[in-house]
Amino acid sequence: MPELNDPYLIARVSITENTDNAHLLEVDGICPLCGNYLLIQKGKRMNKKYQIAHIYPNSPIPHEVKELQGLERLGTNCEEFENKVALCKDCHGYYDDHKTKEEYLKLVKIKKRLLAASKAKISTSHQDVEEEIVLVINSLMSIDPVTLQKMELEYKALKISSKIEMTYSILKAKIETYVCVYFNLIKETFQNLDQENKLNFDLVASEVRSSFLKCDEEIVSKSEIFEALVKWLKSKSNGSSSEACEAVISYFVQSCEVFHEISQ
Repeated sequence: MPELNDPYLIARVSITENTDNAHLLEVDGICPLCGNYLLIQKGKRMNKKYQIAHIYPNSPIPHEVKELQGLERLGTNCEEFENKVALCKDCHGYYDDHKTKEEYLKLVKIKKRLLAASKAKISTSHQDVEEEIVLVINSLMSIDPVTLQKMELEYKALKISSKIEMTYSILKAKIETYVCVYFNLIKETFQNLDQENKLNFDLVASEVRSSFLKCDEEIVSKSEIFEALVKWLKSKSNGSSSEACEAVISYFVQSCEVFHEISQ
């Protein structure tokens, strides 16, 4: 059980399939310690050769508490995404049995590099994506209002945190980054096209909302819904990058056409 005097240690939280996949993608399917592949094909199936390891242990033994005392910890508690990483079963077993200060700091460094790389992938694409976003938005001018069923939209302002649970930490971080970087650009582009009568924003928003509701009926995972909407938008915008389409869908997450408010 976690120690009562250490707020970083909380009860173990089960890994969801969505989070498990996020950890696997983070390391590109390769163990960051030994370089071995984390999936192996047997017949028509892919078998897991990895486990999700705690960097700082969930229930440290006295020796580990002493060994790791005063060292940097990732995340606000031991069950957050930042304190976990996908390792092959052999490396995970060795790490759990030989948790020295050096081994711990090595894994902390690796995880920080992985987190930074994920963030940089979005941030560094800023320049290239801007023009593509405009192209994506321009492609929406071809929406046919005849085939569009009018519906009442939810324009109540909601924070992203009110719509996406912490279990979707990677999706939440991705959307927040896109909104932070591109929201004003997308909003201004929509407004300019609307004022020039080149695009009817209400029709575009209605179609996005309609597509979301269709996905919401069939798909449980919010990450998969987001991915489906990105693919839908990409199919409409002739060769635009996934990043540009992700930015536009993120705009609609913030402006309330995508995802419902989390039930309290």
